[in-house]
Amino acid sequence: MGQCLVQSKRIDREVRDWEEGQTNLTGRIVRMVKANLSERSSFLHGGRPKLLRLALTVDGKPKISSVWYLWAENHFWVSTSEDRLKVDAIRKNPHVALVVDTDVMPYEGVIVEGEATLEKKDVDKVTRAIVEKYVEKEFVEEEFRSLMRAPRILIKIKPLKALDIMSYKEH
Repeated sequence: MGQCLVQSKRIDREVRDWEEGQTNLTGRIVRMVKANLSERSSFLHGGRPKLLRLALTVDGKPKISSVWYLWAENHFWVSTSEDRLKVDAIRKNPHVALVVDTDVMPYEGVIVEGEATLEKKDVDKVTRAIVEKYVEKEFVEEEFRSLMRAPRILIKIKPLKALDIMSYKEH
C-alpha cells in the first residue's frame, strides 16, 4: 500500500508540473502553454497528415483510439463506423481528451479536453474530406467507397481546454 501512495504522490507532482506548463523529459524541456486552436490551424491542417489519438472511457476504463481527423469550424471531426466501441462510449460519456502531435524534433502538438457529440448530418462530405487528407489522390475514391459500405457516424469534438506542446533542446 505504501508504494502505491508514493507512486500516487509522484504522479500528482508530475501532473501539477504539467498543468503549470513545464516538465523535463529525457533531457528535453517540453513546454506546454494554453493553446488558441484557431491560431494552430496551420499545424492541424498542414504538413504531413497527423493522427489524432482520442482518449475516452469504456466501462469505467480509459481507452485510446488513433484516428484520422479533420479540423474545421473550430471542431475536430472524426468519421467512424456506427458499431465502434468509441461510439457507444461517447453516448455514455461525452467527455474526451485527445492529442495531435509530431513524432520528429522539434516536437509540437496540441492536447485537448473536449466534449464529443455524434452527428449524421454531412457524413459523406466530411468522410470524403478526411479521406482526401490522408489518402493519395488516385486511391481516394476506392477508400471512400470502402469506408461508406458500413453505416458511418461523425464524432464532433468541441475543444474546452487546449494546451500547446513545444520542445526545446536543453542547454
